[in-house]
Amino acid sequence: MVAVDFDGTLTRRDTLRQFLFRVQPPRVLIKAFASHVPSIARSFRGDDERNHAKAVVFSDILGGMPRIDAEAAAIETAQAITEAMLKADVVARIRWHQKEGHRVIVVSASFINYVAPVVGELGIDEVIATRWEVDPVTDRLTGRFEGANVRGEAKVDLLTDHLGGTCALEYAYGNSSGDVAMLAEAKNPVWIGRGTITEVPQSTR
Repeated sequence: MVAVDFDGTLTRRDTLRQFLFRVQPPRVLIKAFASHVPSIARSFRGDDERNHAKAVVFSDILGGMPRIDAEAAAIETAQAITEAMLKADVVARIRWHQKEGHRVIVVSASFINYVAPVVGELGIDEVIATRWEVDPVTDRLTGRFEGANVRGEAKVDLLTDHLGGTCALEYAYGNSSGDVAMLAEAKNPVWIGRGTITEVPQSTR
């Protein structure tokens, strides 16, 4: 079983900005972030504060947006990531896992609406990622998340549920504090830094 983070691990940099600038004009983004400076400042204290800051900012950015518009922005974001933002060495490692017959799951705090199409191009159909909530009556985003922000301990909790009550990982790949809990569950945790992955694991066959 292999769990792979998305932003900064599979991609060259954080992809959320790519989505934000497609979903709202800069003036709206600036206003949303400026309105929640205290919450953003507290986000460095830990996961709970970080999750709260993300929730209140995205409530302003996404709340009331037609679902079709948000999905269109997500599709554009996925195309941009696929074309120019994937790390060749991490993609190669994923290809090795697939060749070995390993089950690969991408686990990300980014929105599943653009993460899933990107990793789908790599032949990965198991994705655990943050979801936006949609009002079924208006077909507009409520500005809230549907479920958890998939970061920190939430990655382990959701993996455990997804895997039927266990989080037994052979490999896990991550690059930030939001991946520490997931990496701790793996026999072979791989921290993705600025360097290139050169070592190929020994075949398990």
